[in-house]
Amino acid sequence: MLYSPEEKRKIILSNYNHPNHQVKLEELKKKSEEWQIPFATFRSLEQGCGDIIHLLVKKEDNNLQKCLFSGQQSCLITVAVANIICSCLERKDLNFARELLTNCQAMIEKKVYNLDNCPDLQVFSDISQFPHRVECLRLVVRGLTKLIK
Repeated sequence: MLYSPEEKRKIILSNYNHPNHQVKLEELKKKSEEWQIPFATFRSLEQGCGDIIHLLVKKEDNNLQKCLFSGQQSCLITVAVANIICSCLERKDLNFARELLTNCQAMIEKKVYNLDNCPDLQVFSDISQFPHRVECLRLVVRGLTKLIK
């Protein structure tokens, strides 16, 4: 699906301003204790970027039941990406999650990819044109990939 620049802007801003999968770090810690699942913290690998994202994934059998994050120390792109991906992954099986994250990585690397199962991620299809923003997407993909393995 192709989005106009205005549609992309609306989707990104909506996911940043109203992230339904983001919780405050204190709440993430409480959920982690309640579910007896450790959350993980990931930092940007870019020099000069201070983005930090905390991720909590609740798996049951072969499914992702909940996918939450805390990104109060992250930029607009990182928060929007995290919210979109968490929305797409929740209540999906692990194979779906692995495939989605693999396709996200392919998009970042300008390879062939398919994000039909999570069309809002298409708003980042041109992210490779903005090298200083690529790490925003990579940070979330790297973190979630590590957590679902």
